[in-house]
Amino acid sequence: MTAVTSVTDNTAPNAVVGAGGRLPNAIQVDVRPNGHPLGDEGGQARAVPAVGHEQFRTAEPQAARQFFADAYDPGWRLTAMSSRSAVTHRRCETGWVTVDEVLIQGRVALEVPAGDAIEVIQPRAGSLTVTGGPLPAADSPVLVAHNMSCALQVNGARFDVVSVAAEALQRVVPDWGAPASPQAQFLNWRPRSRAAVRAWHRALDYVTATLASPETAQQPLIVAAMAPLLAGAILECYPSTVTDQEVSNGSAVPESLKDAVSFIHRNAAADVGINDVAAAVHLTPRAVQYLFRRQLNTTPTEYMRRVRLNRAHQDLVTGAPSATTVTEIAQRWGFAHTGRFAVLYRQTYGQSPHATLRQ
Repeated sequence: MTAVTSVTDNTAPNAVVGAGGRLPNAIQVDVRPNGHPLGDEGGQARAVPAVGHEQFRTAEPQAARQFFADAYDPGWRLTAMSSRSAVTHRRCETGWVTVDEVLIQGRVALEVPAGDAIEVIQPRAGSLTVTGGPLPAADSPVLVAHNMSCALQVNGARFDVVSVAAEALQRVVPDWGAPASPQAQFLNWRPRSRAAVRAWHRALDYVTATLASPETAQQPLIVAAMAPLLAGAILECYPSTVTDQEVSNGSAVPESLKDAVSFIHRNAAADVGINDVAAAVHLTPRAVQYLFRRQLNTTPTEYMRRVRLNRAHQDLVTGAPSATTVTEIAQRWGFAHTGRFAVLYRQTYGQSPHATLRQ
């Protein structure tokens, strides 16, 4: 089967033009960076964010490989596609937000690199696994951002890919009382809690339903609100230097300490120690020890243990006893001795890790 691409617009749902084309009656968009539409000097009709739709389908590996390379920036890499597989891709795009529905028939392997935009992969149905660790739950979204890439193993699955421009996230950062800063970074691809996942699902379902409605292209204020809504939901869902940083952003805190804390959060699942932290911030281990003791009244090792214990707690809360074990989660976050992990966990959370996993 050959690849087929079409572009439509919500103002005329049944019209089809060639790839990259525009409908004659498509409403063009001019939106200020803060999300407010522009108008002419006479206060007449406001420019409206365009809601564009594209569709692609192929059963040819080479066509699928080229499509994924072109559809994302940086391009996704198709590393395997079994015979009699097929890819269907539907895109809805407006301003700073792109929502894709991807349907894979058969087995496909994809490498997803991190780029400037923030991407969230939302499983919907079928079998989808991520290298680097199992999903906390079957419907758990996967974050691709900054230095956090991933690889997908798909076997007859449907999933969404939500792309939000970094600018959209920076616009909502001040809502947490933090200054808009290019240093705001996500610290883990796993959601922080099940409640945060549910909030993300509600936001995404609202956006997809709204953008699918033919009337939405005629409602510029609603369209302009989609990016801030998704950006806020992403920041609420995942730990970041904005929402989870235990170090103040004040000028009194040394930048080297902020960088050290950020390094620990980003590498909590890796086999790193104080020497790695010191090398990352270009200080000696003794200097790093001094910074943590003076500013946080703790040691880098104790801080790292607390971060890892919190990640293990999140996995226990969201995990299913039929899909994982306490031992697997403990080892995932660097606790080789399950008994010691259980003692530390009970001291911190007031119950055994087995009790949390069964809840």
